[in-house]
Amino acid sequence: MNAEAEATRLLREADIRVTVPRILIFGYLLSTKTHPTCEQIYNSLKDTNPSLSLASVYNVTDKLAEAKLIKQITAPDGTRHYDGVTKFHGHFYCLDCRNFFDISCKTADFLDELPGAEILNCEVTARGYCPKCAAASSGGKIRRNK
Repeated sequence: MNAEAEATRLLREADIRVTVPRILIFGYLLSTKTHPTCEQIYNSLKDTNPSLSLASVYNVTDKLAEAKLIKQITAPDGTRHYDGVTKFHGHFYCLDCRNFFDISCKTADFLDELPGAEILNCEVTARGYCPKCAAASSGGKIRRNK
């Protein structure tokens, strides 16, 4: 099933009205691993969808995040990024190139430390320098601060 068909199916299952902008934006997020911002989503889709507006991208991502169909991730500078993968996983944020990368995490033991608690949200984000940036700016040496 292609990403747009999957987006349509998931929107219907969530009882969210299916519209062209929602299908385009949600399909895009389901098909990418880059954790784009609204501006990046808009720039990727605008040439083939000239009627799409940046305001629509903001509205759709807000609606999809509210419905928990996508994840919203906030970078240290406050920039919002979006992830179409909603199963539990962590993120690595590169302080140099400012990209997010998926990292695998198990729901792990720390969730069992408060028996009876109702966990509504759990996020794991590591920060540092991705292999490419670490190698390019420090010759592969570990840096403490930039």
